[in-house]
Amino acid sequence: MANEPAMSRVDGASAYVQKEMRKNQQAPTNSPAPLQSSNQAPHDFGLRQKANEMSDAEKIEMTNLFMTKLKPAAEKWALVYTNRVPFDLADLTMDKFAERFGRDSKVYHSYTFVMGDITFGIVEQNGTAHVQYLASRKAVAAMSTMPTTGAAPDMSMPVTRQDVKAMAEADSGEQFPPNLVQLKPSAQSGSFAGGAIVNVGSEVKNAVGIPISKTSAGINYVFAKDGTLAFYLRAK
Repeated sequence: MANEPAMSRVDGASAYVQKEMRKNQQAPTNSPAPLQSSNQAPHDFGLRQKANEMSDAEKIEMTNLFMTKLKPAAEKWALVYTNRVPFDLADLTMDKFAERFGRDSKVYHSYTFVMGDITFGIVEQNGTAHVQYLASRKAVAAMSTMPTTGAAPDMSMPVTRQDVKAMAEADSGEQFPPNLVQLKPSAQSGSFAGGAIVNVGSEVKNAVGIPISKTSAGINYVFAKDGTLAFYLRAK
């Protein structure tokens, strides 16, 4: 089975990354955990179980689930992001499975796969599976360190607002107004230059802090300079 997941799941893609990397210095085997809401995963969502801790019967059950639900969910997701997916989908196999959360839950299960530099998470919730998480260990580390060359940072971005809006809408099935698609150069958050940090669907507030937008889904991205995904987190 696969190695340990690269890092904990996060709830943003910039300041968040720095916070999570500090956590990992104390807890190196963290892995994605579900977002909480009243109609999603309960606070006690079940046992964390590593792949090498499974019984033979559990491994057979897991393999069947992978073939019938998890791999098809990844294939559907990859149709949206096409050449932006930073790994070959053929490499997503059961030997890359690392661990699962929620074994005893009736509504929520999270499955983590590790493919070299990439940690990849798929959730099954209320019988439906979708990709929830992707992170490149190298990219996250670069975002958490300051550049040392002394050269002017590369503030270019490999995606446009319209590019991301189209992908997020195809992925989530929800429409997002342009003001809910926020981009900034990744060079603003460390040495990961030439990329883009993108937040889609976060709540927007007015000058006095009152929410003026409403959305039921949200996606955080980091795109590398070549346009591939370095980080992905779907909130729902």
